Amino acid sequence: MPASALGRAAIVVAALVAVVAGYRWWDSPERQVNRLLADVATALSHESAETDLRALTAVASLQTHLTADVSIDVDGNSVPIRGRQEVIATATRVRASSPMMRVQFFDPETVISADSSGTTKVTVQVTTRDSGGQELATAYTVSMSLVLADGRWQIASARVLPEQGSTL
Repeated sequence: MPASALGRAAIVVAALVAVVAGYRWWDSPERQVNRLLADVATALSHESAETDLRALTAVASLQTHLTADVSIDVDGNSVPIRGRQEVIATATRVRASSPMMRVQFFDPETVISADSSGTTKVTVQVTTRDSGGQELATAYTVSMSLVLADGRWQIASARVLPEQGSTL
């Protein structure tokens, strides 16, 4: 076999390996969870006051990111918010009642424990604006349980960890 044919074959094999590796990276569960977190942040964030209908429209995108029986525990002393519809209704009220809110997720530590379940621990920064126009940022550490349903990762539960929660 001539050297040029071997070189072409090596290039084809290298390209095929690069495509397969790129696809596996692009479609990895960790990357999918990062996209999920980005979508949640987008649904909750807004830069100005909104009507109830506009807030509901924005938050409705959470439907596909939450399991039907999702549970959100914001404060260990209060009753968790249970069920997708109740979580969406609560998020809508918060979004409609705040003049501005920016949600950002940082440094997710995602562990996929089985083909269809996992957890992520992430720092969540929530920035709001007080009546004087001053922005206030608060950071929390949140632990989430995840499940893979219908080909996409969804949040089954989320809990704000009590040892965190400091004003920046």
